[in-house]
Amino acid sequence: MNSIMQLPIDELADGVTYSFGVFYLELLYYFEEGKGATAWIASILVGVTLCSGPISSLFVNKFGCRVVTIAGSILASACLLASMWARNIITLYFTIGIGTGLGFGLIYLPAIVSVTCYFEKYRSLATGIAVCGSGLGTLIFAPCLDYFIATYGWRGAILICSGIVLNCTVLGALFRPLRTDKRKKRSSTEKSSQNMKNNPGEYSNNLSNEEQSKKIYSVSFQKENNRAGLKSLSQPVLISNNVIQDSLENIHKEHPNLMQGYSEEIFHIHKSSTSLPNKIDYIKAGNKEFKISIDRKLNAFQEDVTISLLKDPVFILFTFSNFCTSIGFYIPYIYVLPQAEERGINKKDASYLLAIIGIANTVGRIILGYVSDKPWVNRLLIYNLCLTICGISTTLSAFCTSFASFTLYSSIFGFTSGAYVGLTSVILVDLLGLNRLTNAFGQLLLFQGFASLLGPPIAGWLYDVLQSYDPGFFTAGGMITISGLILFFIPTIQQKIHKNVNTQRTKNIINN
Repeated sequence: MNSIMQLPIDELADGVTYSFGVFYLELLYYFEEGKGATAWIASILVGVTLCSGPISSLFVNKFGCRVVTIAGSILASACLLASMWARNIITLYFTIGIGTGLGFGLIYLPAIVSVTCYFEKYRSLATGIAVCGSGLGTLIFAPCLDYFIATYGWRGAILICSGIVLNCTVLGALFRPLRTDKRKKRSSTEKSSQNMKNNPGEYSNNLSNEEQSKKIYSVSFQKENNRAGLKSLSQPVLISNNVIQDSLENIHKEHPNLMQGYSEEIFHIHKSSTSLPNKIDYIKAGNKEFKISIDRKLNAFQEDVTISLLKDPVFILFTFSNFCTSIGFYIPYIYVLPQAEERGINKKDASYLLAIIGIANTVGRIILGYVSDKPWVNRLLIYNLCLTICGISTTLSAFCTSFASFTLYSSIFGFTSGAYVGLTSVILVDLLGLNRLTNAFGQLLLFQGFASLLGPPIAGWLYDVLQSYDPGFFTAGGMITISGLILFFIPTIQQKIHKNVNTQRTKNIINN
């Protein structure tokens, strides 16, 4: 249900955001401000939407996807409604930029995270289908907003947008936590753990030290009481939390005869995939069984704002790449219309360019998501190539002079940028693990938000100084290209990290 509801939610919320280029021209003429100053409206809107990621992840962990989505929908709709009475561009900075942006931020993260966590085998395809609502929204909203503005003026068009966004409250109300499925079969690991519990003496010789006992740490998680609506994982997950590992090491030092194992109900993860386990069972070698219950209650806010991810070199590089992408990503959405009009294309035809981007983006997200789920496909490689092609095409778009050439560029940009939106959360899971997705995605959105605040105003200021949109597209294309190229170094970094871990593990074994 959550995955079905995300599509129309993205269609409504992102449709307004990505089609803001239609409003841009009207606001530019109405308020008679500079292009850079007018572009701040869209930049603040996108920036606040993304920067609110950590706040949204905190609320999702505490209140669940449904409540957060409904609250965000009401806030965004109310702020759009208030924009009708704006008398200057500064007011729109607060109503559309900050208010609506925060509302969209509360809508965006729970929709993405819920779908990414819901699916496992077809995660890329499911995410691609769910987020293709953004492309459909751009396809539908661009010509519709042009019609609304021509018929009712920009104030009337914003009123209509306010009513449309309010429908997200109904869609958000349909979000519901997934019922925990009863496992019909135990995994071989769980059976082994249960056998250890019943016959501990059989395993005492083989699992006398910590390094050997780590072999049974690969377990299946059973998630209960999950507000975010997560399903249980079917594939093994290695325990890597420092707090848990420290506790294991301390207990093992104090009780050298104590063998480490797990009972059947190993973990109960509450509220989010990032929560820590409440109980860990330990079984003593011999016929006696010891159960040591470790209660852990961590403050949710501290959990969500943790900076541990910022120490991960892979996450740092991926975040920097997304920062570069976000600087250039929204420039075409805002400036492709005025750029086309400057090249002699009439306004009606120019408005279709956003629709073309929307169509190509929708197709790209679905196809790239489907292909990325194939076992023989390297998802990260597809992601990198798409970003690189997207950046190069954006740079070359400065040489477009006809509607046909703009159509070609819009198609390439829309298709390849589908990887950026559709695969980012999936790549995060591949790189960091599902249990770190909520916090990682929230922090990633924060940096994307800061970058989005810079891109469109820079392009506008460059036009005010140079009287050309070309420098803005050169900047956008260059940043997106860089973002794709630097990600090719991630496998090398991962190999180095893995080598260091193995080296340290070997040293520990020798020392012990």
